[in-house]
Formats: sequence, C-alpha cells, structure tokens
Amino acid sequence: MDDVIPTISAEMATDGGNESAALLDYYTRSDQKERTVINEVCLYLCGWSFETILEKCGIPLDENGDIQEQ
Repeated sequence: MDDVIPTISAEMATDGGNESAALLDYYTRSDQKERTVINEVCLYLCGWSFETILEKCGIPLDENGDIQEQ
C-alpha cells in the first residue's frame, strides 16, 4: 500500500509528455464535485490543491474557481 504515491511520482517523471493543457481543459469542463476530487487528489500527491497550483502558475481563478479570462 505504501507504493501508490511513489509509483505515481515515478511514472510522472518518466512519462516524457507534458499534459498540462489537457489537464487544464479537463478541469475547466468539470463540475464542482469533480473539481473537489481533483483538488483532493492533488493535495494527497503534492500538498497543494489544483487551484493553488494554477495560481502558482499565474493562472487566476475567480470566486467560483473558474479560470479568469486574461
């Protein structure tokens, strides 16, 4: 059971692809329930919610968690 997160990390490091755009697209099409799951999974994996990661990447969110048009 202790191998789940290390396995995910190793696979992400060796995947070779950057799926940032696809992940961002998936998030923007998600409803609030799905966004909560995405945020919780990110918290488990890296300690930050997906919304916090977006903000750290300079992608602003509105009060509803939607990406603000720039």
